[in-house]
Amino acid sequence: MFKSLTLALALFTSSALAEISFPSLPKTDNIPAEFKAIAKQRKVTNLLLSFLDFHISEENYTQLKASGFKSSNLLETVADLKTYGYDVSVPSSAAEYRSKVFPMVMEMHAKAGYYGVQIPVGGVAFDENGMITENAIKLLKQQKEIVTKAGLNISAVGGSWDKDWTKCIKPQIQATNILGSPYLYGPFATPFLFFPENANSGDAAMDWVDGQIVRFSNLLTNEIGPFAAKYDVTLCEEPLQRFERMPIHLNEATQIALKAKTKQFKVMVDMCHEFTDGAGPKKFKELIQTLHKADKLHGIHVSPIHRGKLYESWFNQQYFNDFFGAFFEVGYTGEVSIETFDATAPVAVPAKVNRRKFKNPIGVMINQLVYTADKLSKVPVK
Repeated sequence: MFKSLTLALALFTSSALAEISFPSLPKTDNIPAEFKAIAKQRKVTNLLLSFLDFHISEENYTQLKASGFKSSNLLETVADLKTYGYDVSVPSSAAEYRSKVFPMVMEMHAKAGYYGVQIPVGGVAFDENGMITENAIKLLKQQKEIVTKAGLNISAVGGSWDKDWTKCIKPQIQATNILGSPYLYGPFATPFLFFPENANSGDAAMDWVDGQIVRFSNLLTNEIGPFAAKYDVTLCEEPLQRFERMPIHLNEATQIALKAKTKQFKVMVDMCHEFTDGAGPKKFKELIQTLHKADKLHGIHVSPIHRGKLYESWFNQQYFNDFFGAFFEVGYTGEVSIETFDATAPVAVPAKVNRRKFKNPIGVMINQLVYTADKLSKVPVK
């Protein structure tokens, strides 16, 4: 297999060497078939943070348009699509974006070789009781039809937060169900940028975390779990890092998963957070094995520390081996989602993405898959 990969890489780069280059707008026809096969085998998806949200309202789209799409990469996306041969122009409305541009973006994911996409559902509209609106249901069904028509599989990720779970997790569970996804990914126990008062010191923070393990596991058992079960959705907790929220790391998330008396809660893991603020490879492997034995492990995010392009990151083959080796050793067959942060709304401000947005978002999306597939193909499987 590796000989055929070497040949395929030479074809992809137009070079006699088996080194991969990453052109700004790579040709999808030149992507090695082996890489596409690996992407399907390992269920490589793309988290759609780097493209305009499908659920943007007409009001917000009008404001975005008035600003010259400054906080969006829509103009860059349209330009890329034109380069790839699509007859497309900048849409005049959100509805036109959904019906004309978004399907092209999905088609490009399929041409690149992605197994599927991970869809943000934090922007889905809901009423005062946390039930999603009729219009939101209509849009979700439209989105599902577009994605499945492209031949892509769907999963969902949360994106908004409120201290009342019925104002965030509740509508997101419903949206996940309508999309036909069995999983809703995202930090739930302590969301992004969540830093409670009176927990400033190390001891105080860990005292709060100890209490949160009990509080949130009870909430899962008594309220969230039963509601998720009605919709056949499983929540997958993402441990972040102490710089982004209270320290619910992989160890604490594992405790919550084991303590909560519900089948609707598992743990997913992000390469970036484990590299930045994890407990090290030995402890990491132990926790992965613990979660696997308890059937509480599902989901991986591939995201570089600098939140830019994977193929320009510190993540070399050795780290892929150490990180994915722990998963593959226990027979992991779940989703591997590439998390790409473009310097656009809504992530640019809270994530402090200190760079310009990508000039070629479609090109980056394709290159991310090639880079990830190459690294995954070389991870030793015991």
